[in-house]
Amino acid sequence: MAWIRTFEENEACGLASWIYRVLRWTRGSVPNIVKVSSLNPRLLVTLGPLFRTLMDGPSPLTKAQRKMVAIVASKVNRCFY
Repeated sequence: MAWIRTFEENEACGLASWIYRVLRWTRGSVPNIVKVSSLNPRLLVTLGPLFRTLMDGPSPLTKAQRKMVAIVASKVNRCFY
């Protein structure tokens, strides 16, 4: 559970609601990291493409290596996301 106020799918409105619907349709769920940013949906519009580039764009690291870096960074920061 996040310490930051989040909006669940049934609470979201406006841009956040649209983003949630797109994620539900394309990924099957709305990740918690997105819900944590739901107070500022414009931030999600900006960070989404950056995140996709980091995780899926050209890189000398494999997708598995990138996920491992994210997991280790989360563990070091005591973040379960």
